[in-house]
Amino acid sequence: MVATRGQASATHSHTKADPAGTKAGAKRDNDEVDASSVTKAEPQQQEPDTKKPKTTASDKTECILESQQSQLESFSDTLTWLHSDTAWLLAHPDIPDGKGETDAAAEGDKTVRTPPEPYVNKRSGADSDGYLSYPNSDLTPFQTLLCAILLSKPISHRLGLRSIETLLNKPYLFRTTQDLLDAGNQGRRAALWEARTQHKEKTAVQLGNLAEGITALCDDAQDKNDAHDNLGPILEKALSKTKNRDDSFEVADQVKTILTQQINGLGPGGVDIFLRRIQSQWPQVFPYADERALSAAVKFDLISQSDLDKGTQQAAQKLAENVAEHVGFPFEEAKGDNEEAECGRWWFVRTLDVLIGLDVEKKIDEAAKQATVPK
Repeated sequence: MVATRGQASATHSHTKADPAGTKAGAKRDNDEVDASSVTKAEPQQQEPDTKKPKTTASDKTECILESQQSQLESFSDTLTWLHSDTAWLLAHPDIPDGKGETDAAAEGDKTVRTPPEPYVNKRSGADSDGYLSYPNSDLTPFQTLLCAILLSKPISHRLGLRSIETLLNKPYLFRTTQDLLDAGNQGRRAALWEARTQHKEKTAVQLGNLAEGITALCDDAQDKNDAHDNLGPILEKALSKTKNRDDSFEVADQVKTILTQQINGLGPGGVDIFLRRIQSQWPQVFPYADERALSAAVKFDLISQSDLDKGTQQAAQKLAENVAEHVGFPFEEAKGDNEEAECGRWWFVRTLDVLIGLDVEKKIDEAAKQATVPK
């Protein structure tokens, strides 16, 4: 389960625990973050109620994450700060409305630069999951891939995020492959024009390619609609081509090959973004991190430069082990399919989200100072 910003903020509002005899930065045992040892507080309504998770989360899973965060807030170390609401908001500031950015790309004649007609998604239940955003909301694997494509475009990170929020929400509600196909190129153009992003015409075509590519990859599944959302056939195909299924990077490489070969316009960088996020739902690709996230981790001394020099796979493993030790979750159990394992992977994904966000926002130096200030 990947928590929304509202859920994450709520955990930070709890009363801090103060376990006796625990030193800052010390390893937390499992019983120190036991869900039963913390009283669940009422979350502050900092986000609309409609921002609910895409996946179904049980009360037990919610309780695990909330109790872990409440317990960890009493420790004054870098990872605790990186897991805080302060770090999250510094890494993921609110996205301002567009102000008519100029599309510098020479994408065609006067016709393609004419604003398209308005578009409204009329699919019944299209907005049943409330307001969605990246990286704050629980998203389906398909929605995560859609976000990854937009964030890998040669535009600013904030333009990418604004495009995501525009496409995922009213009136467009592009949340499934069928939504993108039903909208047609003109409907997709309408959403991108409203987002005031760049490279609108090319991106509209590529979003169509995404929907067509996923449809082709998943059309042999018994439940096609479900497969188009969870991308299960893609993971299964990757696993069938993997010699060592316990090697997360080998599985990830197969996923990358399948997606880039089938989907025109999706490159390795976009798949890296997808893999970084999807590992909370796909334990087969945990742990996974790209060099950018790992380089940021070095700057916070979460891993050493010598760890990174040994390769991204070894560095990702070391970082994941450090995060697991920090939250008191056995690393070797994180590949499980139970709720506790999913929560363990969630902390690693959250760490990567913050590291990447701080890097993109050019806030690493500022964050490093805050993270090391004595509490």
